[in-house]
Amino acid sequence: MNSSGAQHASVLKKKRSGLWFGTNLTQFLTAELQDFPGRRVAALRLFIVSLSIALASQTLHVPPLGAIALLICLSYDAYANAGQSLAFGMRQLGYIIVTTLISVFTLMFAGNDAWLLLPLSFTVLALALFHARLIAWPTGIALWYSVAVLYNPGTPEQAIYNALWNIPIIGVLAIGSWTVVHLAIKPQDPLKQLKAGIAVQLAAVESILNTRLADSGVNVHAQAIPKPSSAGSLGKMLALLGNAELVHPSINKRHDTYRALLLEIDGLRQMAIWLDQVLEAEYRAQPMNQEKLNVYLAMQSACATLRQGMEEWRDVSGHIAALLTDEVLHGYSLQTNPSLLAAIWRALQRIAGLLHDLHLPVPDIKTPDTETDDSEAEGWFPAWFGYDFWAAHADSLQFGIKFSLGAILCTLIVESLGWPAINTAIPTCLVAAQTSLGADYRLSLLRLSGAVAGGLCAYFYVLVFQSQLDTIAGFALATAPFWALAAWISAGSERIAYLGRQLGFSFAMFVLHDFGPVTDLYLPRDRVAGILLGIIVMGLLDYALWPRRSIALARHHSVTALHTLARLTARLPDVGLLLKSTLPLRLSADKDLAAAQDLVVHAVLEPDARLSHKLYERTALSALIEAASNLSGLLQIRRRYRLLSGQQFSSFPDELQQYSRAFDAALASELENAALTLQDGQQETRAKAADIHGLLKQSYTEHHRIDSLPADLALEWELRFRLDQQIMELVGHIQSKALDSVSYRMKASPASTSAQQ
Repeated sequence: MNSSGAQHASVLKKKRSGLWFGTNLTQFLTAELQDFPGRRVAALRLFIVSLSIALASQTLHVPPLGAIALLICLSYDAYANAGQSLAFGMRQLGYIIVTTLISVFTLMFAGNDAWLLLPLSFTVLALALFHARLIAWPTGIALWYSVAVLYNPGTPEQAIYNALWNIPIIGVLAIGSWTVVHLAIKPQDPLKQLKAGIAVQLAAVESILNTRLADSGVNVHAQAIPKPSSAGSLGKMLALLGNAELVHPSINKRHDTYRALLLEIDGLRQMAIWLDQVLEAEYRAQPMNQEKLNVYLAMQSACATLRQGMEEWRDVSGHIAALLTDEVLHGYSLQTNPSLLAAIWRALQRIAGLLHDLHLPVPDIKTPDTETDDSEAEGWFPAWFGYDFWAAHADSLQFGIKFSLGAILCTLIVESLGWPAINTAIPTCLVAAQTSLGADYRLSLLRLSGAVAGGLCAYFYVLVFQSQLDTIAGFALATAPFWALAAWISAGSERIAYLGRQLGFSFAMFVLHDFGPVTDLYLPRDRVAGILLGIIVMGLLDYALWPRRSIALARHHSVTALHTLARLTARLPDVGLLLKSTLPLRLSADKDLAAAQDLVVHAVLEPDARLSHKLYERTALSALIEAASNLSGLLQIRRRYRLLSGQQFSSFPDELQQYSRAFDAALASELENAALTLQDGQQETRAKAADIHGLLKQSYTEHHRIDSLPADLALEWELRFRLDQQIMELVGHIQSKALDSVSYRMKASPASTSAQQ
């Protein structure tokens, strides 16, 4: 009885804290509003952009447009580097041109016929949202179109004027000021950021090697460097590479070399961190023999040299070649006995070679004519003409249809009530268009909270400051604190940033509504009423029509990630395939697992999230996602070990090769089985990887005579077997959590279960 009560209390505690990501409100605000140097720069950028737009809207007599431009600017990434700023600005400029043309055409063709205008607008919005979902880009076209066409559908002539002039003015005012400010205030060169990120990862490996040398009493002077988080680090580095190629076109020809370098450094860091974690304290306390100590000293020196070479951007490959001589390595580890240290050694050599290639003159690479012919042969028929394309992207199509329908319904409600001041309901439907129900509800709460906070700030401005100011300078001084507040919140994480954007927009809609003193005190009230209307309409429609449950989508991403991880179990025949094979699988798995984890967090806000079996299902799925993320790293370490440790797999006995391939197949089979279980609750009886691994381990022991090896070399094999053991344990844990997730899901009513699917 007491146990049940305690469990219920724990469930309630988690329910209460779900809205604030596992914390209470005070802890959430303390974490999200904290000060750090990067945030100061980002907030300063947004503040200058906001103040500039506010002053321009007052001096150039375009107040209503200034509020929309301000919302657009606050919605962009305040931490963007120079490459991101240019890419975003150019793409958004193109979208503005497209939106203007579509809006003008729609109004000219159907502006006087409501029966034609609304269906045509529905189609345009649906396609725009479908496109935005397909490329994972903000819904800019749909938002701008709704402002130009649906805000005042009863006056097509005025709407054409707005579409022809207002959208470009908004675009130039918003995108132009945002881009200029980002390129003027501490612009971040993505190439420098890329090199600094590489140096940090090398420094993390150097720190681990220093710690290992310190275990043996070697005094190495080095400052402690925190290990960077591995979650999404490779994806961020590749994104920096793409930004750098935009700012520095000359490095485009080094694209593959940079990608290979980033993959090698990421793999080196993963192996070093795993080695640091797996070594037990008792073993660390044992002194190294001289041969092993020489290997560690050489690797530590090589890593430090590579870091310095990256920081100073100079070729150090000659020095690395002198440090990492095969005689030193083979003095410790024979070529017939693969080792993890040998894999780290070879990774350092490969990194030095890739850095050397980056310092060579850029070659002129000509694309073979055959590739052009092939692409032309395959691309003459667009994929979106076929049924398969739309079937594969049915979820994105439903997404576009649902939220465009919400915008049209809000347009009809606003027009039928004759209350144009609540037309903020229309863009609310489009802004609330997120990945899942939980994400929709969370963004809606932030939007409503920001609108209320902005309205209160506007009333405070009217009551305290407005009567005392009558110049543009006074206006700037009086409104500056509110722009600063909106900028600071908007510069936070995505968990709170949207609240700042809405706060700034609501305040701007009030103070920039017209010239001179503000007298229309009903504006904040109507804006909040419009947002509330949009949230209600979209919430009901979102829940009733193709509901995208967060937990169901999280399962889908988890299933996809498990299928990807199953492919990572295969042995690569050659080290040259690392970039082509491992990198896409690594990025795909990381992307799906990150999306799944976010969706599990958003599931807390869904209507039936309070049910106990829903909580247990989320807990099981979170544990599965965490285990899959850890497994992804171990599988990549295992793949690199096989290719770089000195193994000559083709020279192994046929029986050993057969067991090795069977073990790989069993791991892949168990992961596929876990994915099948998680997807539809079905299971298949297949060979156990643990049974095959016992035979594989015995075969390795007999072939390499592990029992007769020196203690250090025997430990190298123990580490290798421990890696396999950890992989098997994680796979078993994933299977167990997949079963738990299914069992909790089956406790729901049949109707509820079918609704989730």
